[in-house]
Amino acid sequence: MNFASLVPGFRARMAVAFALVLSAVALASPSSAAVPERRVALVIGNSAYTSVPPLANPQRDAKGISAALKRLGFDVVEGYDLKMDEMTGIVREFAQKLDGAKAGLVYYAGHGIAVGDENYLIPVDASLRSEADLDFRAVNIQLVLRQMQRDERVNIVILDACRDNPFAAQLAAKSRAVTRGLTAIETQSASGILIAFATDPRATALDGERDGNSPFTSALLKHIETPEVSITTVMDRVRADVWEATGKKQKPWTNSSIIGEFKLNPTLKLASVDPGVAATKTIDAAVPMPAMPAAPSLDRAQIDIKTWEVAERGNSASDYRAYLDAFPSGQFATFARNRLASLEAAKPAAGFLATPPGVNDEALKKEIGTAQTETAMKLEAKDRREVQTRLRVSGFQPGKAAATFGPSHRKAIQAWQKSRSIPETGFLTAMQVSALRAQSETAYQAAIAEEKAAAEKKRSTKAAGDGQPNGKGTRSVNSYEGDEMYKRDLARERGETYQGTTTTARRGTTSTGYQGRVRTREGDANDSTGAAIFGGIVGGALGGVLGGGFRR
Repeated sequence: MNFASLVPGFRARMAVAFALVLSAVALASPSSAAVPERRVALVIGNSAYTSVPPLANPQRDAKGISAALKRLGFDVVEGYDLKMDEMTGIVREFAQKLDGAKAGLVYYAGHGIAVGDENYLIPVDASLRSEADLDFRAVNIQLVLRQMQRDERVNIVILDACRDNPFAAQLAAKSRAVTRGLTAIETQSASGILIAFATDPRATALDGERDGNSPFTSALLKHIETPEVSITTVMDRVRADVWEATGKKQKPWTNSSIIGEFKLNPTLKLASVDPGVAATKTIDAAVPMPAMPAAPSLDRAQIDIKTWEVAERGNSASDYRAYLDAFPSGQFATFARNRLASLEAAKPAAGFLATPPGVNDEALKKEIGTAQTETAMKLEAKDRREVQTRLRVSGFQPGKAAATFGPSHRKAIQAWQKSRSIPETGFLTAMQVSALRAQSETAYQAAIAEEKAAAEKKRSTKAAGDGQPNGKGTRSVNSYEGDEMYKRDLARERGETYQGTTTTARRGTTSTGYQGRVRTREGDANDSTGAAIFGGIVGGALGGVLGGGFRR
């Protein structure tokens, strides 16, 4: 066998070997391409507190988040049930690993406390008797933030530390600055940072069911590994899930100064290589240069996510319908239906004020009612009465309905505004009226129906009373001609025949034409007879007196 005969086989074997190398690169490249830069995370879960009752879920919550971050390619520094020196030690270790990293993330579950404008994370061995103890027995969140902000990078801080805190009760007696929950952390002074709380600042969050996760972390675990989704979208979805899961009692809060999109789970698809096809093409020929990777393609799950993001940004009924038409059983179908129902419920009643766009709790909190905003609505008297009725059926007491808003109505408006966390001015805006309408529509329609039924019953009762026999239920007084009796008796004394005024005879009218004053009382016929007899006696006596006078 000469050398020339070995060349074709050698070429074929080399083609197959090269194709296998390309295949290996293609399989290895998604993870390396997806996370090309180093990312570091710090995860702490404190449950076993010694000076206050332990918490059920923080350690379990933190371990779940740690596992998810490792799957996402983070270098995770983690610790559980840490004492004070252990917490400062793990923060130092995290700071060292941050050097040169392009993204840093901190997740903390456990007790936290706010005093003034400072937030503190509480170690499990903390015993806080005065505000001064916080400097030595708790970790100021600013210590962690300083480590993260030493270099330019994307920084994310997630705090599931807003549980109802017994340490706050211990310190409240000695410090007026102690508040419920944690206080807001501003991000305007630093770019590229996102702060997320399990609930609104100065509010408390739920710890969740024992042997489970907190509502906040449960929602975070659900969405944190969603591919090709920005961190802000992840937190938007977490907020929606927690809001629904807690019966609208807990609403996560996020503040961000991240510029652009930061994705926790970016992906990059490369074209696959078929070794057999490559080998076939290269037999008896030179091995060709490998083709460039094909353009990334989206599968249906990713299209689902992209479509939802577009609908969410539009936030209109038509956008949510379009999403449901494309994905009736999609990942976000439940949210789409809920938001569509909310938008439909907020539609204005016919003839009343138009519903302004964007009516939601966040927008309402920014609305400040003034005399000018109320005047701009050009409310008519019927509109004001409707507002008063809606306040009443919503559990507020505006007093007697009136065409204008008086002091009692203003107090009811203030009470309603307080219940919705709206500035309590006592004056309304168009958005507030729309929110009140959406809130009270069912009870308002029931009240209107009840009023109509009562009015109809009253009309029926009155009609029945007017139609009773003998005029029951009515009063009638006949006209009284004062000199009729005198004229009749005078004519009789003179021997003349008196023709009285022709009048339609009614009960109480005598045969001589005298029509007395008659009051009907339950159909008593004796009244008219008695009146006639009495008139005859008095008439005779008066005639005799008058006749004697004339004979003189």
